[in-house]
Amino acid sequence: MAEYLSAGIAYLLGAFPAAYIFSRLIKKVDIRTVGSGNVGGMNTMKQAGAAAGLLTIAVDTGKGALAVYLASLLGGGLYSMLTAAWLAVLAHNFNPFLGFRGGKGLATTFGAFLVLCRPCLFFMLLLALALALALHDTGTGVGLAAALLPALFWVLFRDWTAVLLGALLGLVIAVKHIKDFRAYARGRRQLF
Repeated sequence: MAEYLSAGIAYLLGAFPAAYIFSRLIKKVDIRTVGSGNVGGMNTMKQAGAAAGLLTIAVDTGKGALAVYLASLLGGGLYSMLTAAWLAVLAHNFNPFLGFRGGKGLATTFGAFLVLCRPCLFFMLLLALALALALHDTGTGVGLAAALLPALFWVLFRDWTAVLLGALLGLVIAVKHIKDFRAYARGRRQLF
């Protein structure tokens, strides 16, 4: 029962639409209709200002961290915590309150990994940076790094269920970078 409760809480936390709320309150804009249309911290920073953007990044990071922390408090082991991370990012990226539009899940994943697995966070940041620099494109580097999460989870956990959950998490992030992959294939590169 506790595992179902933690899963439900994680999904609801992930679905909290911080970018939408802060851009509406501070700048009176619908973040879905300006800039990239991405409901995340970077688009909010660019379109609604630093205050809205920083608040969004802080809350999006916090909801990932809180989802995993509550899963651990409710007695969940590694699988419950990984499931909580995945569900928080899934709900953030495909927000049920915003017509299944959302962000790219980076801040939420960052927060989840802060609690769940700091080595994961370190290696993912290192890998994303290395790929971004090698490809001269941040979005493509981050998307490819996310796609490699199952391999990272195998190295760190040596557990097939963890690898499966890593694949689900990586897929939810990589799918949101399809635009970046397409732009890269057309020759558009944007580093940071």
